[in-house]
Amino acid sequence: MINVVSLSSGIKNYLKINFKNNDKILILISCGLDSTVLFDLITKSKYFKNENIYYLIFDHQKRPEGKYEINQFIKFYNLLNKNVFLKKITPKNTLKGFQAKSRSHRINFLYKFSKKRNIENIFFGHHLDDLNETFFMRKIQKSNILGLSNIFSKNHKNLKFHRPLKEYSKKLIKNYANRKKLIWFEDRSNLELDYTRNKIRHFLYSNKLFSKIDKERLSFHRTPNIKSLHQNYFIRKQNKFFEIEIEKFSNLNEQLKYLVIHSFYHEHRYLLKKQIRDENIRNLIELLKTQIRSGKERSIFSGKIGVFNKKICINLR
Repeated sequence: MINVVSLSSGIKNYLKINFKNNDKILILISCGLDSTVLFDLITKSKYFKNENIYYLIFDHQKRPEGKYEINQFIKFYNLLNKNVFLKKITPKNTLKGFQAKSRSHRINFLYKFSKKRNIENIFFGHHLDDLNETFFMRKIQKSNILGLSNIFSKNHKNLKFHRPLKEYSKKLIKNYANRKKLIWFEDRSNLELDYTRNKIRHFLYSNKLFSKIDKERLSFHRTPNIKSLHQNYFIRKQNKFFEIEIEKFSNLNEQLKYLVIHSFYHEHRYLLKKQIRDENIRNLIELLKTQIRSGKERSIFSGKIGVFNKKICINLR
């Protein structure tokens, strides 16, 4: 049984394996339970220099008490003179698409914020329950094997995303917070059933399905090499320019061709403006069966395909 002591030692080991003492890091803080525990574990580890730890709080301005909670959090943990930054996100008038749009806004801001300060490593407070909730959400949304085997992104452009709590349950995290007498603020919107994730969380808890979902998620996570399948057939030549090993690709059956192309676009999804659809993949498979003339470019999903130096290449615009 994992206890709060092993949680503390587990995070220390994670830091030693993945970081140098003089690395800069950014911790995202929501003032809720999960990010508060993450904040406490990292700062109490004394692994990083204080001046190299940055803290970023997103204020979605959805709750009138949010501003008060942020101020109290900063005051309680004596962060006034630390590298603490607050980013306000203007709420929309409708719930529809709010979470997705907010997520996109946060990622874009994170990239600009981190690049300006030469920070590569970002810490999130996601835990085991979050992984299982997201897996179940994708499952009911009919996500394919790539979506089910890769729940959380590990990077975005030159940023590295770290979720050291993902092996630990929310129950254990709360036990740690109570034992350490930490102060955090519960977001009442997490109890409202207006959002899909909250409905899923309520369903999984009420039906005691977390253990079953966790086992199923792990079976997808352990699927070997599925996320990097495209690397044997799409060779990067420049940032957005890839050469296709057409002879090797042509020897695959239709299902494997589909997985290779989907793996390729999934890996480089941050270069794209929208998500690829089944029909886009099928069209590209059929196009690669034809004779592509040298110097004649053809439009494909999010780019061009053509022959360069006698090699079939894709340019993602």
